[in-house]
This record gives sequence, structure tokens and C-alpha cells, in this order.
Amino acid sequence: MTPNVLHPLFEHVPTPTILAIPVLVGLVYYVISSLRTYRRLSHIPGPALAAWTNLWWINAAVSRKGHLYLHGAIEKYGTPAGRPLVRIAPNVLVTCDTDLIRKMNVVRSTYTRSDWYKAFRFDADRENLFSETNKERHSKMKQKVALGYSGKENPNLEPDMDKVILSMINLIKTKYISSGSSLKPMDLGQVLQYLTLDIITALSLGKAFGWLEDEDKYAYVATMEANLPAMNFMSAVPALSRLLRIPAIQRAVLPTVKDRVGMGKVKAVAREAITERFQPGTQKKTRNDMIQSFIEHGLTQAEIADESLLQILAGSDTSASIMRTAFICITTNPRVYTRLKAEIMSTDVPLDSVISHTQAQQLPYLNACIKETMRYYPINMGLGPKIVGPQGDTHRGIYLPPGTEIGFSAWDVYRYNPVYGPDAATYRPERWLDNDAETLARMEKEHDLVFWYGEFRCMGERIAWIEIRKSMFELLRRFHFSLMNPMQPLQKEENYGLWLQRGLMVRAEEQQK
Repeated sequence: MTPNVLHPLFEHVPTPTILAIPVLVGLVYYVISSLRTYRRLSHIPGPALAAWTNLWWINAAVSRKGHLYLHGAIEKYGTPAGRPLVRIAPNVLVTCDTDLIRKMNVVRSTYTRSDWYKAFRFDADRENLFSETNKERHSKMKQKVALGYSGKENPNLEPDMDKVILSMINLIKTKYISSGSSLKPMDLGQVLQYLTLDIITALSLGKAFGWLEDEDKYAYVATMEANLPAMNFMSAVPALSRLLRIPAIQRAVLPTVKDRVGMGKVKAVAREAITERFQPGTQKKTRNDMIQSFIEHGLTQAEIADESLLQILAGSDTSASIMRTAFICITTNPRVYTRLKAEIMSTDVPLDSVISHTQAQQLPYLNACIKETMRYYPINMGLGPKIVGPQGDTHRGIYLPPGTEIGFSAWDVYRYNPVYGPDAATYRPERWLDNDAETLARMEKEHDLVFWYGEFRCMGERIAWIEIRKSMFELLRRFHFSLMNPMQPLQKEENYGLWLQRGLMVRAEEQQK
């Protein structure tokens, strides 16, 4: 037998027994810590598995329909029984209580962002506006970019956007117009994706990258579609996310500027455009735009590059998804389609120009359709958890221990919110036009959460509204669209916190005035 040389105290103890000691200690520690974690939130109901392990939520997140899992849990354990919170992991709760959501997100809230956000960090050495969880640093970063996003320091915002919209119109007219038996199928979903990518690069980097040449530039869209499930998985598994955020590991796995395709290539092109603005003697000669605003408010070259990537990733697909969903809801509903087309065709905007945002804001039914789309099919479906502050909290008589993470179910906050009426689960834009002032005020207050709220409100909200209003108007006044497959409009739709939608095939005909 091999002599035991670990310690005199154990010299008469068999080696297998010694090796079993740390395993036993680890097991005891796990049981005790699990019991403590269980007891902290044992007063809050949820699936039995969720009280002991993250597996319930991980399974929901990777199922491609996590929103339905959350909705089912809330239906069973939450709101029908009058409870605003449901436990979905040992230390994670979900809610659809909009008062609690506002409370967590107001500027002076004691709640902070959880590590869930760090799954969306683009650089091993820096946080971006979305991934930064330190409230003070996040606030300072937000102040630096606010005016650039608002458009107040970018007089070219609408003209630049108009050029891209006209490029899309030209693409459709030259390549995708059907007439009679001549059919030229168009993937409207892809065209809308290319539109929003060219708009955001035109605004954030001074030039559209050229997706509206009808080409997936740098295979960016295909690459992001392939990577989105992994990003979603990381956000659901905190231990894995922390491991991959170790700088050495993150540098090895993140896309780099040496990549020939995907985000790495886009990052390289974006960095090149930004570098030009930092060349000696050039800063005062460039036009006023988002980059110039960021420079003047103290962002470094690297921070601007990160911000541009965040805009491309988060700002393009979300707007495209809103418009895809709006087209499906509108074209499959004859009442809505007829009324909206009548409103649009009654305007007198010249065909050689794009409607101004001011004019688009004055079209009540167009805005009702867009607003109803955002409510009926919310785009930002990520859990977005916040952490209860060090003093704990009590909400509606329920104690929330310090360190508890609380996310929200957007599907329930919007589609199943009773504030919108007994037909809340139905797409009906008229609800925004035919209700009394008091009801509308309550609905507007709830809808205000679509772009999140308070301290963590989406900075790109104004840009999104402008591009969606203008683009929807121009497409519907210039073309008549019909779905190629009304029974299954999208060839692919999956939920990874953001919607992954592909294959919205349509027949496009020129509109006869």
C-alpha cells in the first residue's frame, strides 16, 4: 500500500477516505448553502425546481420561447392569485407588476443592474452603456452620449435617414416589383434589416455601410443570427458568463478586427471610420453628427467604437423586428390595412421626398398601428434583472432580501395587461383612438415602459420612432404588399431575448394613386 504522507494526523487513515473528505465537505457546503438560498425566498411561489437550481430558467431561456415559459409561470403562480412575483431560479424572481418595474428603474432607486447585462460586453477591457452595472459610471457615460442620441447636435439626422430610405425604395422598384403573372418575391424582413443597419451606420458612423445594395455585408446578419443563441445562453448562466468575462478568456473568444466576416469585420470598419475623425487637424472640419457629439462630450476613440457596435447590434434588429411584425399584423387584418392606407394616401407629400417626422407624428392611425405593434408584440424580451439594494425592500407586503435579482416578463406587461382592456390579447390599433382621456392616460403610462424606464431607458428611442414612422409611411404609400404565405408569414421566428425573425416573403406592387 502506498504510504500516507499527507499529514501525521491522517497517517493511519486509508488514502481513499482522505480523498473523500473534500468531496464530503463540498457536498455539505452545497446542501447548507442551497438550504439558505431556498429559505431566503421560500415565501415566494414558483416552479419547484426553480427553488433549488437555475435549470428551470436555463431550460426556458434556451427553448427559443422563454416568454411563454415566463407567461405560464406567472399565470400559475402569480397574478391570477394576486401575487406580483414568481421565483424562476434560486435567487431570481420575475414580475409583471409595472409599479415594481418603475420602482426598480427610477433614477434614485436602490436597485442596481445584475451581471445579466455583462453578457453583452464587446471588449475585454471596457464596459459599454448597456453592459455597465456600476450606477455612477453608467450615469456619467449616459450623460456623454445623451445629446448625440437626441439629435439636438445632429442636424443631419433626418436628411441622412431620408437618403437611406430612398435607397430602399429604389431597391424595391428596380428589383422586386411584381405585376400580373410576373412574380418577383421579396424578403421584406431582410430588406427591413438592411434598411435599419444602413440607417444606424449612416447616423453613428457618418456613412451607410451598403447593406441596401441587397447584400449581407461582411456576413454580419448571418453571423449574428448564429451567435444570438450563445449570447442568450450566457445571460441565463451567470457562472459561465463570469468565466467568459475573465479578460484573457474574453479576448480569446470575442470577435476581433482581424476577422474577415461578422461583428469582428464590422468592428474593424467602424474603427477605421472613427479613427479618421481623430486624425490631427480633422476634428474641427467634420460635420455635426453623432460621432462629433461623442467626441465633444469626452468619449474616447475606443468608447465611441463600442457605442457604435452597441447601436448596430441593439438598434438595428429591434427596429426591423417592430416593422416586420407591424407589416404582418396590418396586412393580415383587412380593416386595419384599408384604414391605414386611406390615411396615408390622403397626404400630399411629394414622391421625390420622404415625409418629415413632424408630419408623420400627425397621422393618428399610423401612430396607433405602430404603438399597438410595440404593445402586442414587445421587442425587448430579455429578462433585464435588477438587484435589490443592501437594505432589502418590501413591495405589496412581500419582503425582498438584499441581493435578490428581479426581472420582468414583457409578454405579460404588455400583451396581457388588463389596463389595455378585456381584448388586450388582440391586435386592435383603435384602442389608442377610441378610449376616454383617463383610460388613455393609464395606457400611455404602461406603454411608456416599452423602451424601458427611468435611469435605464433606451437611448435610441427617439431614433427608433423616427425611422419606424418614416419607413412605414413611405413603404405603404408607394407599394401594395401581400404576404406570399399568410398561414406562416415568417419562415423562422425564435426568441432569444431579442426576436430572431427571418423570411418574410411578400409580393410588392407599385401603388396606383
